[in-house]
This record gives sequence, structure tokens and C-alpha cells, in this order.
Amino acid sequence: MAFNKRQFYVNTPDGDTILTEVFQEDDKVTILLGENKRIDLDVESAFELADTLLILANDMGGYENEQY
Repeated sequence: MAFNKRQFYVNTPDGDTILTEVFQEDDKVTILLGENKRIDLDVESAFELADTLLILANDMGGYENEQY
């Protein structure tokens, strides 16, 4: 059973927009990218991916150029 489902759009450097869905199912975290890419991760790998993405995005400047 899936719960805590999050849906958002990510943008590629080429300007494409991809619907992304992330949710927990049984003992795994599932990431759906678009209609045909699925990645199933164990919890440890999900934390490692999240940590790495935060570090890389922070090194690139993150949200400092965003206007609210």
C-alpha cells in the first residue's frame, strides 16, 4: 500500500518538465520519473540519495536566485 505520496515537477537543463512521484511502499521508497522510469530504493539508499542531492544543490547555490 502506498502512502505519503508526493508529486512535483522537475525541470531538465534543456527545459523539459517531468512529473515526479515519490512514495513509500512496503519497505522501500519508490521514485517515478515521467511515465516509464521507476526506481525502487531501500531506506538507507533513499537517505543517501537525498543527502547527496542536498549537498550538490547547496554547492550550486540552491535557492539563492529564486524570487518569492
